[in-house]
Parts: sequence; structure tokens; C-alpha cells
Amino acid sequence: MATAIGELGRERKRPLFARRPILRPGEKDLPLQRNRRRRVLRPKHVLALFALQAAIFAGVREAYLFLITWDELAIRKVDVVCAKDNLRRALQDHFAVPRLGNILLCDLQALRSDIRRLAWVQDASIQKVFPSTLRITVIERKPFALLDRGGLWLADGEGRVLEPVYDLGEYALPVISDETGFGSGFYDKWEAASRCCTSLPPSEQARLLGIRSNDYGSLELRFREDPVRVVVGRVSPAEDLARFRRRRAAWEGLAGPLAVVDMSYDGRVYLRAAVPPAGDPVPQPDKGD
Repeated sequence: MATAIGELGRERKRPLFARRPILRPGEKDLPLQRNRRRRVLRPKHVLALFALQAAIFAGVREAYLFLITWDELAIRKVDVVCAKDNLRRALQDHFAVPRLGNILLCDLQALRSDIRRLAWVQDASIQKVFPSTLRITVIERKPFALLDRGGLWLADGEGRVLEPVYDLGEYALPVISDETGFGSGFYDKWEAASRCCTSLPPSEQARLLGIRSNDYGSLELRFREDPVRVVVGRVSPAEDLARFRRRRAAWEGLAGPLAVVDMSYDGRVYLRAAVPPAGDPVPQPDKGD
């Protein structure tokens, strides 16, 4: 009796798919019959499929032609988001004249490239607002200094010209110039001058009147209400200027009122007096700190 129960227990533990169905008396296994009938596509079926496909393409074509010619999708409004009022108004006036056509056919990349060619535009993004509006977001360039190059120009930190300047007093910005008029190496000289300007303390930046570069790697600084021209190196202009501030009184006691202080040489300082002392017109180098 115990053995039979054990056999039944093992039988229950077998997986379901391994069990054989229990047949009633008089029943027997029937072989599975597969449907071996083949379906043959007749010419009328092929023609029906081609007709259905043609109908779908025709419907898509008609829908596309309807959408690109639908008057409701014609661009009627352009919203310009920009912090500079003059630039925002200029863009709105520009897009108020021509028709930009259907919003589905508007090439945003080409339109963005055209906008980025404007002097004041640093970058721009354009979004389609259905059914008939474009939203243009503009990041404008920020004035950094006045560039003296064949005239006076307002320029950003990269040296990109923004607009001409007719009144020097209109902007409280330093003038960046070059002894040769930037005949060569413009971007290197501009980068050195802009790096010098940003490295100065805020109090010195507020008094900075101009920076003049040359082909020898030095920079001449001029300050408001100060006749002394301070020549510094490109490596550490802020440290050279701080050294001049510390030593100015001692140097003026040595040479009198100063016109030029050249600190661009390693370990030497050249002083040029505003009025050279009698009998000693040649500037003398100062080797001390």
C-alpha cells in the first residue's frame, strides 16, 4: 500500500506536458492532421493588392498637397524673443515684409543661418508653433571694448565688430589698438588684450582707458586721469600693474614725474620721466623690485 502511494506521488511530480492523457474504455489515440491546403494568389488578388497600394499612395499624396497649400498653415506671425530692443524690432520688421510660406515647408536651419549672420546675433533657435507662428529666440553678443582698426568700432569679447562708433564718450569701454593698426596677428593680439583686461581687478578695469599692443608681445595700459603709460607683459599683466602701484612713489622719487613705466622685461623696469632731469636725458633701468 505504501509503495503504491509513493508511485502516485512521483507521478504527480511529473511535468504536465510529460503526462499522457487518460483514455476511457473504447477510445484510442487519433493522429494529428495538418492542413496541407495551399493558398494560391490569383491574378485578381494581385490586381486588388496593387489597387489598394495605389489608393493608399494617392490618398497620402492628396493629403500632403492639401496640407502644404492649406491657407491655415501659412506663416502669419513671427515672435522674436531678445533682450536687445533694437535687434528685436529689426528682426520683427524684417519678417513682417516677406511671406515665409507654409509652416510645414519652412527650412528652420536655413533661416537660423541667415539670422546668425547678423552682427549682433551670437546664436538663435527657431520653433514652429502650429498652426501659423514661428518663435525665434536670439542670444545677442555683448559689447566688450572699442576696437581702433580703420575707424572706431564696437566689438564683443571675440573681437567681432558689432557696429561703428561715432562718439567715444557714448561707451564707457576701453579702446584696444595696435601700433601697426593690426596689420598682422589680429586675433592673437586681441586675445592678449582681452585677457589682460579681464585679469585686472574691478577697480582697475573701471579706470582703464585703453590697451595698445605691438609686435613685441607687450601691452601698454592707459588709465583715466593718469598720464603714466604702463607697459606690461602678456604673461602676468595684473601682477605687473600691481607692482607698479606698489613702487610708483619710490620710482617717482628717483626719476620725478613719470611718463612711461616699461615692465615687460624680465627682471628690469625702464622708467621714462615726463621731464628728463638736466644733463641726464637717457632713461636709466631699475633692477630692483
